[in-house]
Amino acid sequence: MKDKIAKLFSDIIKNKYSIDIVVQVERPNDSSHGDLAVNVAMQLSGKLNQNSREIAQELISEISDDSKKELYIDSLEIAGPGFINIKLSTKVFKDILLDIIDKEDKFGTSNFGQSKKVMVEFGQPNTHKAFHVGHLKSAVSGLSMVKLHENLGFDVIKANYYGDVGMHVAKSTWGWLNTEKPTDFDNLNVHEKMKFIDDCYVKASKEFSENKEVEEQIRKINKDIYDEVDNLETKTYKELRKISLDHQKELWKELGVEYDREYPESEIYKKALEIVEEYKDTVFEESDGAIIYNGEKEGLTTWVFLTSEGNPTYSAKDLGLAHKKFEEYPDLYKGIVTTSVEIADYFKVVIHILNKIMPETKDRYFHIPFGWMLQGGRKFSSRMGGSIKGTDILDEVKAIAYKKISDLKDYSEEEKQEIVNYVANAGLKFLILSHEFHKDFSYDPDQFLSFEGFSGPYILYTYARAKSILRKAETEISKEVSDNSLNSESELIVLKTLSEYPEVAFNAGINITPHTVANYLYDLAGKFNSFYTEHSVLKAESNEDKNARLLLATATATVLKNGLNLLGIETAEKM
Repeated sequence: MKDKIAKLFSDIIKNKYSIDIVVQVERPNDSSHGDLAVNVAMQLSGKLNQNSREIAQELISEISDDSKKELYIDSLEIAGPGFINIKLSTKVFKDILLDIIDKEDKFGTSNFGQSKKVMVEFGQPNTHKAFHVGHLKSAVSGLSMVKLHENLGFDVIKANYYGDVGMHVAKSTWGWLNTEKPTDFDNLNVHEKMKFIDDCYVKASKEFSENKEVEEQIRKINKDIYDEVDNLETKTYKELRKISLDHQKELWKELGVEYDREYPESEIYKKALEIVEEYKDTVFEESDGAIIYNGEKEGLTTWVFLTSEGNPTYSAKDLGLAHKKFEEYPDLYKGIVTTSVEIADYFKVVIHILNKIMPETKDRYFHIPFGWMLQGGRKFSSRMGGSIKGTDILDEVKAIAYKKISDLKDYSEEEKQEIVNYVANAGLKFLILSHEFHKDFSYDPDQFLSFEGFSGPYILYTYARAKSILRKAETEISKEVSDNSLNSESELIVLKTLSEYPEVAFNAGINITPHTVANYLYDLAGKFNSFYTEHSVLKAESNEDKNARLLLATATATVLKNGLNLLGIETAEKM
């Protein structure tokens, strides 16, 4: 509808004033001002040297009755310095309601992407040590980016780059070989096994920093792993690697993540060496035995790409990874990497160099940084152990969610556990995605697991409420809305809010802003609950009203589910 209104005004302006202008159509902040508004009269005022209110009146007078009828325009009014407020017929919104019923999960999707390939790299945990908070946030954020792009019609490749070589791996291996293993280790589940391996990493990290002899031993293990030496240390490394990857698969499953392509760092290592070697005299330069990129010459940061010992750094490996992605997928329309904001400058350098050595990748590879989840005003850390891990957060969130629903009656323990998983998932993901990516935010599980206010469980509960109404109706719903139904203020507010979803979903995908979807869902849930408080659905005054309100509940449930899907949140039919 916005596009049609914009074209109407641009055509009038072209014919009347011979001016080509892009007409912006917006929704007024105050719904009493109308459903849509344009400020084009003020844009034209300077060009025509004419009062903007006079121009607005001229434009309105040019709109024929046929155009008003075709576009379901009820009225046009001038406000303020020259805004044109447009009120649409309620038929527009009732037609959209039926469109939602027909399209179901396709409502709000588009073919903007035309099946072009987009790769989103997210998650990026290390093997041989605990899954930390940053990996948790990356997984949730990345999954939403995937959903947003799929909703736009892109063919999305979900990629993971995990660190399975490096000093952390050598430390865990040394720690394992120098720690007595529990006698029942083989009988432990994969999470318990991973906890012990992480304890080995913590122990080795401490010894590494305090004992020179241990440091040398760990450095040798690191070299042996890179060189693929056939010894006890390398065999141990491989055994621990398998446990780590099994552990990660369980976590990905819990978060609803399934990858299409996984890049182990051990696979990228040689590629990084090849690239640095190939461009060491052109793009890179030598400095104190190391190979660096002197970014200061181009307003960037200087980074080491090859250490004096001849080992590729993280920057070299990320460059090698980006290069490999475009080798494997030469038709890749866009590549996205999401990591913490701390390494934003680092990725500017990596992408800058990638564009130098592969000019065809210019404007096709992007880094989207995210802020930190804070506890007590400080970020979580796992460097030396002792602090909360990503798995600790998942366990804590589920425990608190269980307390909140433990008093539910008429539910078996199995059903309660299922609801807990839905609530914990919705609470944590909504918390992470309801903030702008680059901003830090506080971790307060009592707040984000609440069934009231701005939270995932509140929206989940609203969805379940709508589904409950439909189950209790026990009647076939007719796809017809009487002219006399859904005309109250609270009903129209829900109708109009539902009509906004396609635009919200589209803009969130284009701008990669899932927080706007979160805000919209909260707004829709609140308006639906207000409607439900004011109007009876099952005991409506007439069968026509009952049918129309059941359609409204159906459409609301559909849009809530579609929107939650963009956040990677699954819905519960009963709560």
